[in-house]
Amino acid sequence: MPQPNPNRFVSAYVVRSVARAMLPFYRKIASNKTFASQWGRAVVDVNVTEMQRLFRLASPLAKNPLPGSFKSGYNVYFEFKGKIDIYGVDILLPPGTLKLISQEIRAHQKMAQAILPLYRALASDTPFAEVWARAIRAGNTAKIDALVRRRIPTPALRSISIGGSGVTLTFKFAFSPYTYEHLLYHPVFE
Repeated sequence: MPQPNPNRFVSAYVVRSVARAMLPFYRKIASNKTFASQWGRAVVDVNVTEMQRLFRLASPLAKNPLPGSFKSGYNVYFEFKGKIDIYGVDILLPPGTLKLISQEIRAHQKMAQAILPLYRALASDTPFAEVWARAIRAGNTAKIDALVRRRIPTPALRSISIGGSGVTLTFKFAFSPYTYEHLLYHPVFE
């Protein structure tokens, strides 16, 4: 018996809502080294209270952000009603390198700068968000690739994939030995 498509519930509404909430945060990370350093320290210290405070400072209109930190990165999730009950962002470093995020502020800022045009389009362009959600539901990686590369032309963007009812963007910056992954997706907790 074929397995149901795990991507079938992704909607433009959910993706746009997350992009709208995350956009001011990424603007702040991209443009303010002090803020990015504070965020990095809170992530390394697994200080969720400070992460919440900093996120609210950057994105005060975001509804109920759920930031967290784990062995290889951080996340910010948002709750929804319906089949997609939670959706958000993970930033991943290679396993065991979390403590380096506070030293890799430049890479975090460059990744934030790179994704800003994509997040602007997802947040403000309804037809773009609808095409995005449709491509995820269909598992159309070629379409997602085209949508992303039009908005993120940097050679540091190494790969784009669909999974977890969302998209994974993999970055490798010339000045850093590490690979970073940015996930905009529906996490599955087991």
